[in-house]
Amino acid sequence: LEFMVDQIAEVLRSHPDYGKRKLNVVDIGGGKGLLSNLLAETFGDDVVVQVIEISRAATVNGMMRAKRRGLENIRFDAMDATKVDVQSNKDVVVALHACGALSDVALGHAVSQGAGFVICPCCFRSNPHLRVSIPKGTEGNPEVALVTAEEFLDVDPDQYTSLKQLAELQGDIKLASKAMHTINALRASAVGRLWQSKKGSQERISTSVKTFPIGFSTRNFCLVG
Repeated sequence: LEFMVDQIAEVLRSHPDYGKRKLNVVDIGGGKGLLSNLLAETFGDDVVVQVIEISRAATVNGMMRAKRRGLENIRFDAMDATKVDVQSNKDVVVALHACGALSDVALGHAVSQGAGFVICPCCFRSNPHLRVSIPKGTEGNPEVALVTAEEFLDVDPDQYTSLKQLAELQGDIKLASKAMHTINALRASAVGRLWQSKKGSQERISTSVKTFPIGFSTRNFCLVG
């Protein structure tokens, strides 16, 4: 959590409106709010945090935790992450342990919103049924298209299936790590391509693939943009 908060702090403070208004942060698949409650507490009046989680039980748990901590700048919504309102002016999209295609869903929302992001992927073969929202046109056009993760990444489905299997290898950490890095590099590339298409040549996004110590998790990659 400390690593995530540090990365999110960097993205928040790079926003031109930081300190001028409350920035809108959305946590995709945020569960019971372990990360989001900490964000709401850490950044206080500088942010409003929304947790999107499909499990109603988890959102109730999270709301109770937030209430006990006296947090008023956070809300929990039990809903499908693919149906987040992409016209609702999000400034930063975050996701911790975003399983499989949920990472792509979070990145799609970031691109559609023109938002910064900090995404920590997990379980690369999970949620293959999820669809990713991507912008249909240029800046000012709110329309989005729903596509598969393979379409979002612009990769061959069969090759991507093989790559995800390698990323989940248990007996060869080095090979699995290379596969995970490749998948996240494809994600970073997709964000850059779609951002350029939406924003035009006058604006680019800086995206990096970072890691945290493997002792915390073997899925130790983080996409920051």
